[in-house]
Amino acid sequence: MKKLLAGMMFAAAMPAFADGKATITSNDSQQNMQMQIHWAGDKMRMDFPSQQQHGYMLMRDGKGYMVTQQGGQPLIMDMSMLREMSDSMGDDAGAMATQAETVDSLEATGKTETVAGIEGDVYRLAWTDRGGQSHEDTLVLSDDPLAHEMLGAFQDYVKAVMGRTDPIGKAILERDQGMLRFGERFKVAEIADASPDASTFELPENAVTMEQMIRQQMDNGAQ
Repeated sequence: MKKLLAGMMFAAAMPAFADGKATITSNDSQQNMQMQIHWAGDKMRMDFPSQQQHGYMLMRDGKGYMVTQQGGQPLIMDMSMLREMSDSMGDDAGAMATQAETVDSLEATGKTETVAGIEGDVYRLAWTDRGGQSHEDTLVLSDDPLAHEMLGAFQDYVKAVMGRTDPIGKAILERDQGMLRFGERFKVAEIADASPDASTFELPENAVTMEQMIRQQMDNGAQ
């Protein structure tokens, strides 16, 4: 559960109607993580090369999914259902509290920084998390169309999974900008215009859903 929520929150640090791909690096949660993203129209897929055993995240048809393996068979988890289950059990409440609740200020510093070959403007961000704690971070923002599209895709995924928009992403998109770096947590390593194969966004066939898995476990327990 915590690894899934970590992936959700990593994504939260990010409407898309174009195609592209990007590689993002992050050292949040005391470990380096790399994420590969593909998006096309209203679909997006996030893969974690160093954690392939944990599967990948997918957004399609307005829903967010986690696709992994269970006993050698593909398992599809509806992330909004997973969130509702976690909320009902009070699980990972501390991790959820660190998500952004408000953007208190977002101001340009007058400096510039080049990230993934794109020159962006450096901003100072002040924000408050859902637990009431205040934070300050340095962001690199750009009006580059690909950066804007990628952030829009992330924002759609966060809304599909969490049932709410991320206020930081919302504030940046309202400026018609995208994010290239978020402090030391998030940095775009590569980004390019690309059209992924349609199969990239397909859910696996012959997969078990989370509801079916829970039902099977309940049936086995009853026996």
